Amino acid sequence: MRIDRRWSVAMAILFLPLLVVGNAYGETKYRWDIVNLTLVGMTPNINAGGIASAQAQDNSMITVTGSGTFTVGDDDVSGGGTWKTFAPDGTTVTGKGDYRVTLLVRFEVAPGHQTSVLHDNIGDGTLTDNRAGLAILRVAYDDGSKGILAVSCHLSGNPPPQGPDAAPASIFEGITASKGFVDYWNRVAPTGSPGTANANRTLFHILSGD
Repeated sequence: MRIDRRWSVAMAILFLPLLVVGNAYGETKYRWDIVNLTLVGMTPNINAGGIASAQAQDNSMITVTGSGTFTVGDDDVSGGGTWKTFAPDGTTVTGKGDYRVTLLVRFEVAPGHQTSVLHDNIGDGTLTDNRAGLAILRVAYDDGSKGILAVSCHLSGNPPPQGPDAAPASIFEGITASKGFVDYWNRVAPTGSPGTANANRTLFHILSGD
């Protein structure tokens, strides 16, 4: 089929910005973690290796660990963790195993800054690579079921006078998940502190391309 040359040039000019944007997004790589807080001296530390939970309609629960990487606008994903499900009584284990991330469905960076008193053992240590946001990840469980893991990070910012610079209050901290036909839609709020057992905290780090 013959296409007028002027039309080809016009279409190339029209779609060039979209190609540039697509490449830019494709070069932006992030790491996600379910984190654990510890206290070193008087300094709260951020570490990998935390746990987070969410509840279903009947109060049955899923608890997961995990970390991984993804590239926005690309199929480049890695990571996973462990899962454990509980009956509505909160103590009876109904299943456990591992899961892996198979696809990034969507990621949105949110405004907000990290609290400056924290020491970050995951990223570059400056806190400037910390990001708030929401990632929707497709996951495969090792028992053959599939689902979605939503990782949401709310950065708390700093109190005045240098703050607050916190993420919007509409952003929750923690995870929700689905597994098979069960939707664990009700996130469990963060618990504990750096000096005690703690759970339900997440963090994104930008690795490249921002």
